[in-house]
Order: sequence, then C-alpha cells, then structure tokens
Amino acid sequence: MTVQLDPNIQDRMLLEKIKAGDERAFELVFKNYYPHLVLLAQKYLGDKDLSESIVQGVFVKMWEKRRETDIKSLKGFLVVAVRNKCTNELKHRQVVYQYEKNQTEKPEPVWMSFNENVYLNKINSVIDELPEQRRRIFKMSRMDGLKYKEIAEKLNISPKTVEVQMGKALKYLREQLQTLKKQMLATLLLLLML
Repeated sequence: MTVQLDPNIQDRMLLEKIKAGDERAFELVFKNYYPHLVLLAQKYLGDKDLSESIVQGVFVKMWEKRRETDIKSLKGFLVVAVRNKCTNELKHRQVVYQYEKNQTEKPEPVWMSFNENVYLNKINSVIDELPEQRRRIFKMSRMDGLKYKEIAEKLNISPKTVEVQMGKALKYLREQLQTLKKQMLATLLLLLML
C-alpha cells in the first residue's frame, strides 16, 4: 500500500530542500509547475516565447533568492510571481505603445528638416575623428545604449577606463561642435523670424 502525501506537505518538503541548495528538488518543482505557469502567462500575454521567458525568469529569481524568500505556498507564490511579471510586461507594452504613438504624432520641427543632413554629417565626422577605441566606446554607449559595465565586459576593459574614455570623447565633441551649435541656434532664430 502506497501512502500519498498531501501536495502542500510535499511542496513544503521540496521548499526546504531548495532552500538548502538541492538542485534536484528545484528541478522537480520546475518540471511540475513550469507547463501550467507557461499556460497561465500565455493567457495574459498571448505570446508563447515571452511566456516561457517570464516563467523561466521567475524560477531563476526563486533559485537566486531561495535563502531569503519565505514561501508559505509554493503554488501560490509561483502563480502570483508569474501574474505580477505578466502585469508588469503589459504595463511596459502600454508605455512603449504610448511613447511610439506620441513620437509618430509629433510633426518634425522645421529647423530639423532645414539642412539636417549637413548637421548630422558634421556630427558624424567629428565622431569619426575620435581615436578608434574611444569612438567605439562612444558609439556603444550613445548609439547602442549600452551601460559602461556592459561596454567594459564586451571590450575586456575596466568600467573606469570606459568612464574616462567617455569623458574625453564628450569633452572633445563639445569643443569641436561649439561652432555647429551656434550655427544651429542662428538658423533656428532665423526660421522663427520668418
């Protein structure tokens, strides 16, 4: 005769093992709850890949915080965590949508269309004058949107080196583009007077 454990008792035992760092217990919880949580996330998001990514993120966070987190109900914790992540994702989508909507509704300022290529070419040529590594760091930061730490990791240099190089690049650009700045302001004033 086999004794069937109450699922809540079984979950509590697994949680204790996970807290102690037992990877097999964690894997068992993952295999047991993952498919159901992905379906739950899909109901919110309608995107299977994103749902899988969110659920995996919840499990990763659970493992990383296993010693600090006091979980009373495993199923309740996982469901609420996935639901919260989905809600945050939906809010993020809404913010992005509103931003993009606002960007497309704004008419382009007259002064930007006036000799825009001349200004952009001048800026790009000044950027191209930077030493190779400084130029690469500047573009990774300002054009690719990477943080100093990410740049440092990609280029295998220290974050401090990235910071110093960015400071030098920005100083050089300010100095070299001072004339261009004055020209743009003069152009803007002329257009406003028309």
